[in-house]
Amino acid sequence: MAQDSSKSQRQPITLSDLEQFKPQDEQDSRERAIFYATATAVLAGNILTSYINYCKSAVVFSATGQFKPVETEPITEEQFKRMAKEVQTISLWLTICENCGDEIPDWFKEFSYNSLRASDELIDEPITRDIFQTYPLDLGLVPTVQTLSMNVCHKLALGSTRVDAALALGDIILEADVQRIELLKFSLCQSMLVLDAWVAEVKPGAFQLQY
Repeated sequence: MAQDSSKSQRQPITLSDLEQFKPQDEQDSRERAIFYATATAVLAGNILTSYINYCKSAVVFSATGQFKPVETEPITEEQFKRMAKEVQTISLWLTICENCGDEIPDWFKEFSYNSLRASDELIDEPITRDIFQTYPLDLGLVPTVQTLSMNVCHKLALGSTRVDAALALGDIILEADVQRIELLKFSLCQSMLVLDAWVAEVKPGAFQLQY
């Protein structure tokens, strides 16, 4: 018997739901932000990997009329890290946009700031300030994500792989909204013992190539 989809769907998590789990003090905010920055770095790497794999999986007709994989330039570890950092930084910004109106709660403003600082400690180039200056944040969520997608596509030379290559990354990023809020919830609700153990295990490989 098929399940009722309306019952099987999870109720969306809101920032108001997480208010009761807000950090107890400034130190607690900083420590939890380290986990959140690391977790979003891993998510950014996964998103970027999915995008690259999508582009590289395209096929074209050869001169002999046979299908062959599309040819692409190799992507270096450094290129991947820099692009993953940009995806992560914009993802942290998206979490604010997706869950706050005109007013950002003071505790979440501090937590987000600490997360961005922790992001720069994970990988120092490019720094978050420079990334924010690169993109049209004042134009809103969709134009910013589309600009990021086109920029990554250009820098990784993937534009010739598929007709939608320039904007495909943006779609993947926007579709990860549930993952972003779930990571935020996890970072606020779990004990520091659990979060510290997770960070210690994952942090060294947060920005490595995964394909």
